Amino acid sequence: MKRFITLFSILCLGCSLAIFSSPTADQIMEQVLERQSSTTSALDIKLTLIDTSGSARERRLQTLSTTKDGRTSTLTVFLSPESVRNIRFLSIEGTDGNTEQWIYLPSLKRIRKIAGAEEAGSFMGSDFSYSDMASTTYDTGQADHHLISEDSNSFTVESIPHEMKAYGKTITVVDKETYLPLEVQFYEPDRNTIVKTLTTEAIDTLSGRPVSTTMVMRTHSRSHSTRLEILQARYDIPLPEGYFTTRFLETGRL
Repeated sequence: MKRFITLFSILCLGCSLAIFSSPTADQIMEQVLERQSSTTSALDIKLTLIDTSGSARERRLQTLSTTKDGRTSTLTVFLSPESVRNIRFLSIEGTDGNTEQWIYLPSLKRIRKIAGAEEAGSFMGSDFSYSDMASTTYDTGQADHHLISEDSNSFTVESIPHEMKAYGKTITVVDKETYLPLEVQFYEPDRNTIVKTLTTEAIDTLSGRPVSTTMVMRTHSRSHSTRLEILQARYDIPLPEGYFTTRFLETGRL
């Protein structure tokens, strides 16, 4: 069973499962994971950073991911504007379930490993943190899930991680038809204070799969938000393993 799933991989949807007539919280979250599964993915993404005054800055990037033996590696390459062009970010999930991350900054011409103390920090000025880029707690082996409400269109599931890292809990609203997360609330370690909310604003079909094509992450304390738009998506395509190495991160060459 896949132990973790990256926030960008929430957009990579795949395998179909039978729908349980009265699913438990664990079964709901297992289906969320299964619907996201793919051996590889390639996403073209536009990030829009929106500050408190409403002013926006756009960034274009490409994200490649591969999953092998239940462990996911993700490479993100910034394409524009010029100020961030060729910044590269690599995230590799280890056999122990922990994730190692590195970033390449062209201005320094070297790679730097992301330390544990930096995981809560902003990823490239966005409302996503480094820990958001690594995982959420959808796996039943990593969190206790509780169905707290249900209506005709959705389930609402509270997830409390076994090992507290960035968040004390999440609350996820799951669409009954697609099993896409419609909203995810992220809470402080006290499990009472909402830190951020991730909201799906548009769903479309890409490469034959339902995909959350527009999602917005909002940070409540500073009224800042980041809109993530999927412009193109391809799944289960051949990707050289050399992309997911620190050598490629540093050189940009296979």
